[in-house]
Amino acid sequence: MVPACTALSEGTMRRDLLFFVSAVLLATVSAWADETTGPARKASPAGTASVVFVGDVMLDNGPGHAIASGRDPFAACADLLLDADFTIGNLECVLGRAGKLAHKAYVFRAAEDSPRFLKRYFTAVSLGNNHAFDFGPEGLVAALDILDREKIGRFGAGRTLAEARQPFVLEKDGLRIAILAANGFRAADYAATDATPGVAPLREAELLADIAAARKHADVVVPFVHWGDELVAGPLEADRAFARKMIDAGAAAVIGGHPHVTQTVDVHRGGPIVYSLGNFVFDYYPCDPPEWTGWVVKLTAAKGEPVAVETRAVVLDAAGLPRPAK
Repeated sequence: MVPACTALSEGTMRRDLLFFVSAVLLATVSAWADETTGPARKASPAGTASVVFVGDVMLDNGPGHAIASGRDPFAACADLLLDADFTIGNLECVLGRAGKLAHKAYVFRAAEDSPRFLKRYFTAVSLGNNHAFDFGPEGLVAALDILDREKIGRFGAGRTLAEARQPFVLEKDGLRIAILAANGFRAADYAATDATPGVAPLREAELLADIAAARKHADVVVPFVHWGDELVAGPLEADRAFARKMIDAGAAAVIGGHPHVTQTVDVHRGGPIVYSLGNFVFDYYPCDPPEWTGWVVKLTAAKGEPVAVETRAVVLDAAGLPRPAK
């Protein structure tokens, strides 16, 4: 994969050229959709493009057991997931069997058959989180390879920092949507470097520069950030300020996750800021009711207009599998 957004020191001309090359992902996205079998996707009206975002998708433990038994963990929410041209989620686990167990409290490795279900519903997944490195660099690289082989888009992590910072570009009816990801939880522990695999760290200057660079070539830029404090109902004041800066830098909307609960929503200069989507498929929580809910956010873009936002809720069962809230 070719890095589309790189550090400011590399120069605007190089960033612009690489972003143009990354737009080739559009053709790949279209080709992948043709090969995917399963429920039908609902296209948005002509002249618009829509993206559904969901929160943490963890396919170990209860969800993993469901997958191992042949159960589709997303089936009950198929209509929500496919009610847009594209679907994006935060993959909060490692795919494949490679790598060594990290020395940390919680590590998640997806059930082996997980890609089969992911590709039914997801255009791409964010790896810009603190669990992409649960089995070290070998585990991350194996996950990248699996996603590429299964033709599931990915962003937010890579074999180098430049690749990790690359936006994932979607296009429909001439509208380009660029999605970036970055991790702010123990960011230095999992960060990619110029020569080593890892996750895109949430560093303000870099992300603002990447947003501005992406905006030159895309109609809509959406940062999907992993930030905030876990199990807290509201965002940190520092994150509120940073979100406004992202909108000022050219983001049409800001989507967040990591707290495992839904948080408040703000609007700045017409741009929605969803601080935390909460959980989508997840069972590793201390039975606290707020963690049993999540949001499905749909953004719809049209040229020259602010993005429209719709929010729907899901509830999780004892196995961590979602269904639409009544």
